[in-house]
Amino acid sequence: MQYGNEEERSLIEKFVMYPIVLTLFNRDLQVVNRSPFKLKQPYILLIEQMMNQVSKDLHDVRLDLQKRKIKVMDGRRDNDITEYEIFIRGYREIMRFPNVHLRNKAETLMLTYLRVTTS
Repeated sequence: MQYGNEEERSLIEKFVMYPIVLTLFNRDLQVVNRSPFKLKQPYILLIEQMMNQVSKDLHDVRLDLQKRKIKVMDGRRDNDITEYEIFIRGYREIMRFPNVHLRNKAETLMLTYLRVTTS
């Protein structure tokens, strides 16, 4: 049984996705820092700007979830699925995300933050 409405489910998905995107941007930042680019600073600034925006968005989602009395517990990974325990106003629910979905969604979100559209 699903206890949250579509808007709340969207917030939960964002709460799951934003830390993943932050981790990916942080790894990219480390790669750029170690790279032989002649001009690293523009790339570093771009990645840091995106990380700051994702952090702000995560903060906003976290506050909204608190107001709605929704708690998301850390994901448990299996081979192909990541499972999150969700508490919505006292009701417990398990949300399962295929890892391929998380990867594809992370890529889409990164492109959104980069303001890149794909054809």
